[in-house]
Amino acid sequence: MAADILNTQLLKLYQKYTDSIYAETWENNVSAPLLMHVFDEYCAMENKILFVGQETHSWGQMNLKPSPADLLKKYREFNLGKSADYGDKKPPRYLRSPFWNFNRNVFYQGNWKNSEVTNKTNGFLWTNISKFDCNSTTPSEDLQNRNVAGFELLKAEIAILKPDVVVFLTGSKYDYRINNVFNPVRETILPDGYLYQLSTADGSLPPRTFQTKHPRTLLGSRRNKMENRYKEIVEKVVACAF
Repeated sequence: MAADILNTQLLKLYQKYTDSIYAETWENNVSAPLLMHVFDEYCAMENKILFVGQETHSWGQMNLKPSPADLLKKYREFNLGKSADYGDKKPPRYLRSPFWNFNRNVFYQGNWKNSEVTNKTNGFLWTNISKFDCNSTTPSEDLQNRNVAGFELLKAEIAILKPDVVVFLTGSKYDYRINNVFNPVRETILPDGYLYQLSTADGSLPPRTFQTKHPRTLLGSRRNKMENRYKEIVEKVVACAF
């Protein structure tokens, strides 16, 4: 399906969602919701991939009630981390964090047979299980409960976008929310929460759905005596997904 048709469907979904949450009063430290824009390249990919992170690190303000069209424009201009503008009067920057490098690496290895694809191609999609943040980090349980519709939104987005592969880079922090929305069965691929394959009775997640820790955590920590398993997890996700 063409990107413009998918974006029209998303816009209709997002209008209903924002009408609901904008009816509430939000403090100015609560971010606006993260809403996706589909790039043309996504529709041309052999393996369409959706990466699901935890929450944004600032994304406008909910209390200013930006329109869904404005939020799709913001997503488009963010350019999947290649033109990040944090409003600090610095030029937009190309993000090379573990999160974005993980996404680009997995995407490229799933679609490299297309000669036009590079790791800079906008051929994948990104969202978060929490559609908003507070003070650029995890919103409180109370705030999450006030925006339950934001967590449920992911299920409707997947139904529209029909990704072939979904990768949750969430660790266990949002398992309660993922479980409430999808009620998945987790099959352990690597122990200790390093990699699961998820399945759902209602087909709301594609068969190739995986969950691992946030890529920053995968890098390990000498202080906490956690080994660096980043490369291993990338390779295992690729091997299982493609």
